[in-house]
Amino acid sequence: MEHQRQITSAIENGYDFQASKYISAGFDIFKNNAGGFIGYTFIFMIATMIINSIPFLGYLINIVVSPALMVGFAIAAHKQINNNDLEFGNFFKGFDHITQLLIANIIMTLIYIIVSLPIIFKLGISIVVALASGDQSELFEIFDDMTGLGVWFGLTMILFLYVMISMRWTNFLIVFHQYDAITAIKTSWQLTNKQWFSHFIFILLVGLVILGGIILLIVGVVLAYPIVMAADYAGYADVTRLNDNSDVLDEIGQNSEFLV
Repeated sequence: MEHQRQITSAIENGYDFQASKYISAGFDIFKNNAGGFIGYTFIFMIATMIINSIPFLGYLINIVVSPALMVGFAIAAHKQINNNDLEFGNFFKGFDHITQLLIANIIMTLIYIIVSLPIIFKLGISIVVALASGDQSELFEIFDDMTGLGVWFGLTMILFLYVMISMRWTNFLIVFHQYDAITAIKTSWQLTNKQWFSHFIFILLVGLVILGGIILLIVGVVLAYPIVMAADYAGYADVTRLNDNSDVLDEIGQNSEFLV
């Protein structure tokens, strides 16, 4: 199908990725339905805080719920652009794809754990042994040795950033192009690595937007976060030419057979 060819073309031939353009587009999307985006952001933030307050179980619930909630911003933006549909229920359409979103995010979580294993193993084993022995001097030595892990920690964070950016369009590919979890992760990796540094610049810019929102406290975050999420959708839609074809997934949010 045409939209699949566009993704293949972007992977094979590359594409332009204009970070500032997408942030501007995100603001335009937001202002055309400011009430809906602000209301949903409040719900998203409250739900996230409640879930994260639950010891241990909250983390597991978050893996299930968070991807569907986050992709809701993009689904609402897509409906708004293509059908002028401002229905508030569109924000919750991510739950129609919860199975593949869950599988994908479990896989991605495992990838992050694997990336962290060297640091986890080094610190974890040492601290457990020291605590078991009750030797306070050994504990102090471990904390002193942590300064020597600075280089390893920095390298791990760089690898984390690389992996995060490489996989960041996985959920979009599941929702907008009906890819299965594994294919979505693989395709996101291929797409973003064609212009990885440009994606990195985008992350830096939206990070500054979020930081500005934090400085303005709750009101600022509620305004900044949906703009950033809409901007990310705008970038994805531009690269994949999602909105160029009338036959591209007119019924976002409804399960259908996978296209890949």
